[in-house]
Amino acid sequence: MSLIEALLDPQISMRMIHFIGAVIAVGAVTATDSMLIYLHFKERFSKALSKVSLILSMVIWVGLAILGFTGAFLIYTNPEIAQGTFFQVKLALVSIIFINGIILNEKVYPRFHDLADEWPDQTQAVSEFERRAAIFGIISVVGWWTILLMVHLKPYLPF
Repeated sequence: MSLIEALLDPQISMRMIHFIGAVIAVGAVTATDSMLIYLHFKERFSKALSKVSLILSMVIWVGLAILGFTGAFLIYTNPEIAQGTFFQVKLALVSIIFINGIILNEKVYPRFHDLADEWPDQTQAVSEFERRAAIFGIISVVGWWTILLMVHLKPYLPF
């Protein structure tokens, strides 16, 4: 099969777009959380990073939307892939990431933006926010990278 033939195969092209969605989302998640770690050590960038984190959050949602649409297509055209334990574990992790993303968008990022001016002073509100935000950030990074590695290591997993 040539490259052109492969790209014209809907299953192959959708799997490729699915992978691109994952790369977009994982890249934005990694960038966002890396910046937040950096912010912890460089408070003077808090205002800029609060704005950038909102933009990267939208990039994550775009990646997740691509994954959702392409995943739905792949399941619709090949329903037996949804029967296995691997898929169910992956879907459970995606659900956790999705709920976590809603919390990050609705609670964490707006609060981060509100507290940006207070960051250099390390107020009590900033300290409490850092602890809570860290939990959701860890869930996000660990969840996304777990799924990415799980897909890569699928042939070696027991399920």
